[in-house]
Amino acid sequence: MLSQKRSIGILGVGKYVPSKLLSNDEVESGCGLAPGTIELKTGVKARYIAQKDETASELSAIACREALESAKVKPEQIGSLLACTFTADYVMPALACKVHQLIGTKNAAAFDLMANCTGFQVGLNVMSDRLTCDATQSHGLVLGAALQSRFVNWTDPESCMYFGDGFGAAVLGDVPSGYGFLAHDIFSNSSVYESVRIRGGGSSMPMRPENINDSPNYYEINGMEVWKQVVQYQPLVIKNALAKAGLSVSDVDFFIFHQANMNLIQYLMGKMRLPMEKTHANVSEIGNTAEASMAIALCEAVQLKKIKHGDVVVISGVGAGFTFGASVMRWWSP
Repeated sequence: MLSQKRSIGILGVGKYVPSKLLSNDEVESGCGLAPGTIELKTGVKARYIAQKDETASELSAIACREALESAKVKPEQIGSLLACTFTADYVMPALACKVHQLIGTKNAAAFDLMANCTGFQVGLNVMSDRLTCDATQSHGLVLGAALQSRFVNWTDPESCMYFGDGFGAAVLGDVPSGYGFLAHDIFSNSSVYESVRIRGGGSSMPMRPENINDSPNYYEINGMEVWKQVVQYQPLVIKNALAKAGLSVSDVDFFIFHQANMNLIQYLMGKMRLPMEKTHANVSEIGNTAEASMAIALCEAVQLKKIKHGDVVVISGVGAGFTFGASVMRWWSP
């Protein structure tokens, strides 16, 4: 059923970061890096990882419950639950379906989306479109879930510097006209498809006893190519999204970026000639939490009251593949 044009915004946010600390000292000693290398190259000082007996679904459920409480929305009011992840409990079925079971969103459709580190922003785009087009759904729940520590080879200095585990969520629903999402933009550059990957477990390389311990079961990263992609295309996707909204960079009050690397965030803000006070960064404290990073950063910024009612906010990320995305919204805070 098509609805009249609705204004869809974020009504509540939630997050969860595991309690197990993994320090730079531990990572550097395990992979042969000199002390201080990780912080110098990435700005990351520490990261947190899940315990061996913890699952992505149960930790995701914690973030989702917090978002529902923040929004003052009951689980049964959710019409769609979208999990942005590549680290579901199983290859299939979808992580969203297990979270659906755990939190009691009994009236919701549940499905997963993979856009890697851009996942949460792409998920916001998909969910806002879904709610705009279907008047029978009052609310949607978008989850960013990253239990990626189990896919990191902690002896590989090229990939182990960045990542931690984390989970973040947002509840979407109706807001007054002029508020909520104003525009989205997403595009991809597949020419660098192989630059960040985990091959093991895919249909071209299913896990078998003879390859269970091989490196293809872990992250493989070309860090220099990631840097090139971000500096070339992330400013462009932000500009495109703002143009759709009839706005420019100078109109933006606050930015939420994927937390890949502190040096990259500082570069992006410098390229736009904006002070760091106009963004919130947590990558130094918790590392790169992939699909969850923008959700966690947004939640923290809201809780710290860095984002105020009426602010123009841009959420932007870059994910393996590569997929670039940006969403522009006018923040509604009742």
